[in-house]
Amino acid sequence: MPPNPSPLDAPSDDDLRAWHRVQAAAAGHDRPGEPLPSPAAVRRALTADGEDVRLVLWLVRRPGGDPTATAALRLPAGPRPDAELDVVVHPAHRRMGTGSRLLATAAEAAAAEGCASVTARVPAGTPGEGFLATRGFLPVRRLTWQRLLLAEVPDRVVKLPGVPHPGYRLSAWEGPPPPALADAFAAARAAMAGPPAGGRQAPHPGEPETAARRGERLLTVAALTGTDDQVAGYTRLVLPAAGQGPPAEPARQLDTAVLPAHRGHGLGLWLKAAMLHRVREEQPAVTEITTGTAEDNRQLHALDAALGYRPLRRTVDYRLTLRG
Repeated sequence: MPPNPSPLDAPSDDDLRAWHRVQAAAAGHDRPGEPLPSPAAVRRALTADGEDVRLVLWLVRRPGGDPTATAALRLPAGPRPDAELDVVVHPAHRRMGTGSRLLATAAEAAAAEGCASVTARVPAGTPGEGFLATRGFLPVRRLTWQRLLLAEVPDRVVKLPGVPHPGYRLSAWEGPPPPALADAFAAARAAMAGPPAGGRQAPHPGEPETAARRGERLLTVAALTGTDDQVAGYTRLVLPAAGQGPPAEPARQLDTAVLPAHRGHGLGLWLKAAMLHRVREEQPAVTEITTGTAEDNRQLHALDAALGYRPLRRTVDYRLTLRG
């Protein structure tokens, strides 16, 4: 059994390059045909510390210095939260015990931090599912990941933002909501608390601050009621950091939600079409958007299909309940 890995307290440039080598090798093996993560994207993914979340990192190397595995434990704020864990083992070094030791080490760290559970994501139908299942993890959510090429958005979708929806109007902003809408937006998000209807991951309270620290930009489009400017629905998207050179990384669609009292008016499609229009007009370097949607959310799958999204892959979230 490999020795217990030690946390990586302050990653050096060499550590980050080694981390990228593991991530790129695993992505190329596990997701053939998809773009590999760039060094800049990997570096940004490890920039998340703040009041709302803390990262604990492990980097495993062979005696000669070659990197073999990484693990990132995301510890959100709050009493007994659900920690998120990403363990990646280089394809050439799998089935040697490294992943098992990293998983155990990270779970122990999460328990020591008072977390109630740990959630990890693996590609559907791969040995990763059995790896987690035999270690006490249970499947809790299945996602279908999709990609939209902005050049292929249907013309009828491009025209949708200009179609009036009586009783509603659109509002858009970057970063935190404007002061006049802060309370209404917070109320809408509280009403939709729980797993998101769409998006790459469950949203976090500090998303604007985290995006800013990474050099990314968080865009929001909301549907407001025409009488009192309450938020009836919203969609959020993260733009990649600028200045990385071509090709531009995909934008990431986060959560899309319409409050129950306002459903049945076509607001979801209206909101997402308005977001696409804004990105196409204002961000010409961004050529595609990726998103993840729960497999059982048929309504959102139909909406994304109407926008032109195409399936990429499927993943499963597994959760381990921690004792004590």
